[in-house]
Order: sequence, then structure tokens, then C-alpha cells
Amino acid sequence: MKFLRLFTVVLFAIPTFSNAQVGSKSLQKANAQFEWMAYAQAIELYEMAFKKGKNFDSDQYNTSQLNLATSYFLVKDFEKAEANFRDVFSRDIQLKGEDLKAYLRYAQTLSTNGKHQEASAIYGKYTSLQDQDKRGIEFIKLYNNIEALNRNASSYRIEYLSLNTSSADFSPIFYKDGLVFVSGRGNTSAVKRMFSWDNSPFLDLFFVEDKSVLQGQNPISELGGSASSGGLTPNPSVRKVGDGHYTPATANDANIITSQGSDYITGSTDYVEYESVLSKRFSRALNSKYHEGPCTFYHTENRVIFTRNNKTGGGLLNSKSQGVSRLKLYTAVKKSRDWQQIRELPFNSDGYSCGHPTLTVDDQILYFVSDMPGGYGGTDIYLTRFMGGGWSKPVNLGGSVNSQGNEMFPYVDDCGNLYFSTDGHPGLGGLDIFFISMNIATGLPAGKARNLGAPLNSNKDDFGILTDSERKDGYFSSNRKRGNADDDIYWFERLGVLYGCRELIVNVFDNNTKKALPNVSFKYVNKRDTLLTENVTTNVQGSVRLCLEADNEFIFDYLEKSYEPLTEKFDNYEASDYDPSVLNIYLKPEVVKEKKQIKKEPQRMTMQRREQSLSNVFKGAITGAEDATPVAGVRLKFTNLCSGLSQEYITRNDGSYEFERDVDCDYELVAMKDGFALSKEIIFKIERKVSVIKSIFKPKEQKRNIPDYSGSSLFDTKLYRVGDIVKLNTIYYEPNTWKLNNLSERELDRLVAIMNRYPNMIVEVRSHTDSRGNADVNLALSRRRVNEVIKYLEKRKINGRRIKGLGMGESQPINKCGDGMQCTEVEYQQNRRTEFKVLQIEKIF
Repeated sequence: MKFLRLFTVVLFAIPTFSNAQVGSKSLQKANAQFEWMAYAQAIELYEMAFKKGKNFDSDQYNTSQLNLATSYFLVKDFEKAEANFRDVFSRDIQLKGEDLKAYLRYAQTLSTNGKHQEASAIYGKYTSLQDQDKRGIEFIKLYNNIEALNRNASSYRIEYLSLNTSSADFSPIFYKDGLVFVSGRGNTSAVKRMFSWDNSPFLDLFFVEDKSVLQGQNPISELGGSASSGGLTPNPSVRKVGDGHYTPATANDANIITSQGSDYITGSTDYVEYESVLSKRFSRALNSKYHEGPCTFYHTENRVIFTRNNKTGGGLLNSKSQGVSRLKLYTAVKKSRDWQQIRELPFNSDGYSCGHPTLTVDDQILYFVSDMPGGYGGTDIYLTRFMGGGWSKPVNLGGSVNSQGNEMFPYVDDCGNLYFSTDGHPGLGGLDIFFISMNIATGLPAGKARNLGAPLNSNKDDFGILTDSERKDGYFSSNRKRGNADDDIYWFERLGVLYGCRELIVNVFDNNTKKALPNVSFKYVNKRDTLLTENVTTNVQGSVRLCLEADNEFIFDYLEKSYEPLTEKFDNYEASDYDPSVLNIYLKPEVVKEKKQIKKEPQRMTMQRREQSLSNVFKGAITGAEDATPVAGVRLKFTNLCSGLSQEYITRNDGSYEFERDVDCDYELVAMKDGFALSKEIIFKIERKVSVIKSIFKPKEQKRNIPDYSGSSLFDTKLYRVGDIVKLNTIYYEPNTWKLNNLSERELDRLVAIMNRYPNMIVEVRSHTDSRGNADVNLALSRRRVNEVIKYLEKRKINGRRIKGLGMGESQPINKCGDGMQCTEVEYQQNRRTEFKVLQIEKIF
């Protein structure tokens, strides 16, 4: 990937290996090319010297082969880099100081070749030998769980675009209805402009005027290997499947990497790709005789900021007299048919590079890449603001974005959030694309950098993304197809969730003994979708490993027998994508309370009656809440709230009971039976009628909503127990709707009263539809109805943790009206019902 090489021309600390000998003339020439960063020529000279087979001393041989391995690494021929690194390190050489970077390059080479476990071991070696660079620690964590970045691969579809050639094509950006991108194609000048780093052509800006012709071509599902051919035209003839890069490499395939550069770097050069979607040079004014790179357009599309390399020190870039090439940022204005007024931005310098610009939607913040002094290492991303008619002093984005590696190719979406590529944060290999939320006001990071994972990332270089704020679709660049400088542009479409899941290990312990609790079952829900309840059980070690949807909050409920109920919240907004989070739960053993001794009074006691016309007998019946059947053997306690005296009674087989009472006093009625919730009711005194004259002098009492219990009125008390499913009588819905009407709300108020009476009760609200229509649609409709019920209960101050929701769809009709049956509207309406199931109630003392 060429622009990484341009940035790193002055950044790499090239090993000098102070104990090396001068050696033969051929090695001296190779070392000279290596020092001049002409790695293509250096590789040729090293290989020819080794083929001659002269006797080199061990230090001289180790130095030269490490230089050769480093050269292959820098031109991105990672297979040959690995072979040479492996050969050198097999001899157990001793390195120190800056020379230790060879271990880092070897680890990066192995990861790019997909050998992550081997890379992990070399990262460990590198980390143990130096104190300043600890990035290997995070890479090791990832490589122990590399599949974490593959979990969401099915959410994206990728297509190779037919604008690509065998030259580098990368970093697309929208312009009008088309796409501007960087390419090394079409070097038609009399003097071939070649970059001495790897003998590749110089880069210019190209333009496809209508981007709509680019989609709908050839989908690609491979993570990082071969891709379908797209719009490729082989030269001189079409290759068959099994040849070259059409399929993953085998031992019989030609060593084809790219058609540019030295045979020592690229192998065979008999293959050329031609684009079938034609493009043209974007601008004569912007394209110069050297490199032009990534650009960004103002949203008025009449101004552009672009990357171009300057030249200091004289000479051509592939000559011995070459100086140091720097990248700078330039601005230009569209005038008439072309771009004019090309000017440098004020923070450019001949001492460091600046490039890869991207603008926020208001054109007020510019992000760019630089290796200016004071950074974190390699290239960093900076921001500058347009203030007072000019750009402010650049500010480094800090350690949440920048690392000791190279951060490059920033892109800011229309919501101000930042994408960038890096080899310094843990990834699949090479450059990986990352995303981070940004503070719109400050332009600085406001979250954690996230690796986009496969398939947008691979074990090769992935960079130059262009997309919308929801990442619905877009473009990105990668050299995954054939490696080396063969960068290509891909189109992608998101079909699934934005992120996959992040792992959580839940450990459950006894709070007193601190011992793990095996086989503990608990439930959890995503706070954004409380209808989907997940049930899990710990293993014999008291642990369970979950993978929870990323960037969400979850509620865990523990209802283990003999332990106090516990509810815990957990969110994974800041959790690692590959290092599992840990949630330790400590359950408190339930305290067994002694049964209260109730002072028994005579079952009947004669109460003084002031008015014989009003009955002093209070009658009732106890029934079950679910089916309204009588409940015998219920212990009742009827307490006079004036005197405090109590009567007790055990219900008959028909659930009936009766007490004598003072009609001028309020009473408390308590019903108790094992397996049922304790029920309490206040029975108010009977209001007496008084004359109008007396009422004038009588203090006005607060109005109470009291039923008429005079005469032989029957007071029915319902008892609830765990598992009861109780139908809410008038919660019906019109077909295909989910909104509650006034009648439904009055019925739900009954449930509110019940839950207020039992503060520890937890219920599961269930909604059912009739069988007409599509079953999946009915299931979704029932979930919406449950949501409406839950929202109403929460509006009436019922804690949402006490309510679970379950949409049943048409799966449980209460009559014969299933699929294929003809029923009356009344029968269908019976199935469009809501009911609640008691999941938890308070204990009876």
C-alpha cells in the first residue's frame, strides 16, 4: 500500500547491526540501495549476492539477510519476508536497541500471512526484550481469541469493483454523482515516473463520473484470500479457474502478485488487469509529475484539499542523488473547467509529512495524518479548525486513536464520527479499519476505538473507507486479493447488525462462603428489547460464558431457591471486542424468619349494634385468582381497627366465611394459605344517612370510594400463587392494531392495584393474537401489544423490573379458531387477549 510507504520513508529505523562486516562489493551495493530506501534494487542485489554462494562470515550473513527480510517487509512481499526472517531467527541471533524492531516486523509479517498463533509468540518475545513498546500485549490477547473479529462477518456483502486495474487503486471519495480515487494506472509520459521504494508507478487522481454503474457486480465472501474476478480482463488471454489469483494459492500456481516492479519482488509479470468501468484523470491541474494522493471536497464541491508529495534535495526519486520526499496538503478552487489557486496549508513543513485529509459536514474541522514531532509513534491523526479565516494549530487526537504504530486514512461520516486505519491497534493483520465516536463540539474522541472485523478487515491492508453514519453501504480499499501494491476498491452493503457480540463471563458465588454456585439458573434481557428473555445456567464451576449484543445494556435477574432475589445491570459500551468481560455475582442466602404467633380470640364475638336495620354480619368467599374456584382451608383474620380485637376463621369447602362486626368501625381482613400470596383488604365502616340539619354541623369527612356491604352482600377475595395465569377480562384489540383504548386502561388499573398490593410480585404479561394473517406478522404484532401494556404499567409507577413481556402471536388460541377455521368475530376477539402470569410473590410467614 503505497501511501504508507511514502509516509514511512523517513520513519523506519533501519537496522545497522553494528557488528556487521563490510563484505563483498555486491553486498556493499545492496547495503547502499537499502540505506537509500531503494528496496526493489536492494532485493535484487541481495538475492544475486546470495546466489553466488560466496563465503560470508556469520555476522555479515545475518546482517544482509535481515536487511533482505526488512526490504521484503517494506515492499509488502510478506511470504518472502517471512521466509528470510524465519531463517535468520532460527540461528538464535542476539539483537539489542533499535535492532529489536526486527522482531516486531517478523510478528507483523506472520499476522499478515494469517499465522496469528506464531505471531503471538513473536510479539511475546519482542515485548519481553524492550520496555518502551507494549502494543504486543494487546495483540496477544486478540490472537488468543481471533474468532472474535469474525463473529459479524455475515452482516456484510462485498463486491469487487470493475474500475480496478493491476496498479494501485484506492481511497475513493464522492464528488458530484461520481467517485474520485487514487490510482497508479496509465503512466503514459515519455519518461516513466517510478517510485524507487518498489519500482511502482507514481499516483494520480482519477474519476468515475457515474458511481451507479459500480454496484451490483460480483459478490465476495472470502475473508482475506482470493476474490471473484469482477471486471478483470487478463492479458494476453482469459485465464481458467484455478490459474493465478482466481482461486486461493496452491503449490501449482504461478507466483503472481502484481505486474509492476522487480521479478525478485513480484514473481511473474505476465498478467495485467484492465478496468471494464472506464475512468479518466480527474484534473490536469491537480495531477502533477509526482504523487497525488487522498483528497476531500468541501460540501459545496467547489473547493478541494488534496495530498501531494514535494521534493527536497534535488534529483529524481529513483536516482542516487535523491533527497527526502515529504507529503503536504494543498487546497484548490474550482474555476471554469479546472482547478486553480493551488496553495499549501499553513501547517505543512519540509521536516515532516502531512496528508490524508477529511472534512466534517460543516467544513469547519479537518482531520489529517502526520509524522510531525511529538506524536505517539509512526504516523498520527490530527485535527485543525477553520477559525478567523485560517486553519488553527493542529492538535493530536490522543491515545484512544493514535498508537506506537501507524494511524492513517481518516474519514469522518455525516454524524462526525471517525474511521481510520492502523497497524498499531490489534487487528487481523496489516492495516485494519477502526471506528470511534467523536464529540461533535470538540471534534475529539468520545468513545473507544473499535475494529470493524471481518469481512471489512482481512489479514492484509484494509483502509480508505467511505460510508454513511449507519454504515449501510459504502466503499473501502484493500490489497487482500493479491497483496503487495495491488490495492483495489470494493463496495460493501450491510445486511445485518452493526456489530456482533461481546463476550461476558458470569461467575456466581455464595455471598457468605464465597464458593462458586453450580447449576444456578438466571434470566437476562436486553434493555432495548425486554420481550426476549434469555435463560442460562452456570456450569459445575459456577460460571457461564455469554456473547451479548454489542453496545447495549442488560438486566440480570437471579431467583435461585434459598437465596435472596437479586437484579444486576451490565452494559458493554466500553467492553473489549476480544477480551471477555467478567461479572461476579454474590447471592445472599435467604434468612429464614420465625413464624409469628397470632393471638387467638374466640371465632365469634358479639358486637354491639347501634342500628338494627344495618347488618352486622360480613360474609364472603375465597377463590383462586386463575380459575375462580373456591379455596378451602384458608386462614382468615378479621381485625377491628377501632379496638384492635381479632377474630379468626378457616374457610369451608366452598371457600365461604362470615364474621360479626361493628358497622361503625373499619376492619382489616387478612387471608393466609401455604402456596398462595398473603392477601389483605380494608373493610370500611358503613356510612349512615343523617338529616340535612345534622350534616351542617357535622365535620366534613374525606370522601372514600366504599362499596355497599349492607345486608348480605358478598365480598370475594382472590388468592394468587406462583404460576397462576390470569386473564385480563377486557383487554381486547381491534384487528391489526396494538393501541390501548380507555376500557383496556381501566382493566389494566386492576393489575396496577394487584401489583401495588403485592410489592414483591413479578408478572409476565402475555399477549395473544387471532390466527388470521401471517404468523410472523402476528408474532410481531403481539410483541407491540405487550410493549404498550408495559409502557402503561410503567406510566402508572410500576417498576419495569417487575414486568416481563412475552408476545405469543397466534400460537395459543383458547377456542377452535386456528389456521384454516372459519369463526365469528366474537370468537376471534376472544383470542386477541392479554393475560398475566405470576412469576414471583412474597412468602407467607
